[in-house]
Amino acid sequence: MSSSVAGNFLATVWPVAVPTDSETQRRKKIVVRNAQLGVAVMVAAGVVGAILADFRLWSPPRIAGLIAAALAYTAWSLNGMQAPIRTLLNEQTPVVAHVVGARRIFYFVVQLSLAGLVFTLSNQVRGGALAWLVLLPPVAHSVILLPRSGIAVVALISMALLAGNVAMQQGFPFVLSATTAFSFAVVFTLIFTMLAVSAERSRIQVQVLADELGAANRKLREYAVEAEELAATRERNRIAREIHDSLGHYLTVVNVQIEAARAIHSLDAARSRDALDKAQSLTQEGLREIRRSVAALRAPPLENKSLATAVGQIVADSRASGMNVEMETVGAARELSPAAELTLYRAAQEGLTNVHKHAAASHAKLTLDFRDADKVRLIVSDNGSGAPENSDQTRGFGLLGLRERAQLLGGTVKTQTAHGAGFTLEVEVPG
Repeated sequence: MSSSVAGNFLATVWPVAVPTDSETQRRKKIVVRNAQLGVAVMVAAGVVGAILADFRLWSPPRIAGLIAAALAYTAWSLNGMQAPIRTLLNEQTPVVAHVVGARRIFYFVVQLSLAGLVFTLSNQVRGGALAWLVLLPPVAHSVILLPRSGIAVVALISMALLAGNVAMQQGFPFVLSATTAFSFAVVFTLIFTMLAVSAERSRIQVQVLADELGAANRKLREYAVEAEELAATRERNRIAREIHDSLGHYLTVVNVQIEAARAIHSLDAARSRDALDKAQSLTQEGLREIRRSVAALRAPPLENKSLATAVGQIVADSRASGMNVEMETVGAARELSPAAELTLYRAAQEGLTNVHKHAAASHAKLTLDFRDADKVRLIVSDNGSGAPENSDQTRGFGLLGLRERAQLLGGTVKTQTAHGAGFTLEVEVPG
């Protein structure tokens, strides 16, 4: 058990780099070992300097006692730094206490007592040339472990230990000069340790901020991917709507023309050819439209046309297929945003296409309503067979596309139908 405790103690106060350590971790372990070595060197320099000042005056028992006291002092000083070392190696900000706890007070009481003992033993013979070095480790450790008031107390106690010992060993006339000289060493130790602690704290804070920034960047990349996928989905939906609204309209009208041609071929060859010519013309127009859709729909169908003119062309195509379609514009027509005009244009296509496909109607009416200053309505109604609620006619892909278009603009799509009561499509957009 004791060997395990000793092993943990050594592993903490003298951390050794391992192959799995990062470059930053290895550097920190080197810093810790250098700091611990610095404490050991100061104590050893004070003790060895005192002994070598006049070796002939030192007896073996006195040397043994001084070395034992120095070892105890060094071990205690190293032990007190275990918590800050663990904190540092765990990538946390070094802690400088704002409240001095009982354990911390006890640590410094013992450390200063051992420092005073080693200094006194070293200074009993010819003044101990470098004995004052042993009083500096508590000053350095106070910067790491204590608040400013605690640092001041430890520094003053260290200076008091030196002054008292000098007074007893050499007399009061030497106290002022010795204390003044030692004060410079204390100030240097305080400044050097504060700079080292501040630099390490700043480095760790920068590392923490860098980690947070890296995490934020990863999140941004994830959001960018999601946004790209969402944009791609919206674009696919937009192209799907365009293909359905444009190609679907043309194919419906072409189919009606071909059916008409087949029906009257044996009765009226001239009208049959006219219907086929119209179907061929619409097929060519549909091909041009689908090419534009596949090419990302760069050329909008209303290009260089007003909304009323473009919708009027759809109505004319429907009439040419044999349907009785009436168009009415209510209020003064005005220019709308391109998105609003395209939505209403596609609504006209979808509405009349549904009349061709499903209504079995003898009459249809398309109304463009500009009377509201803030909104524009397009209404397509017929006198056909109508449809039950939740049927394919009311839930089809075309109406779904219209709702998506309108919702993107803040508009609405409404349908009104009943079996045998016709069908009404109303699309309203801001404008």
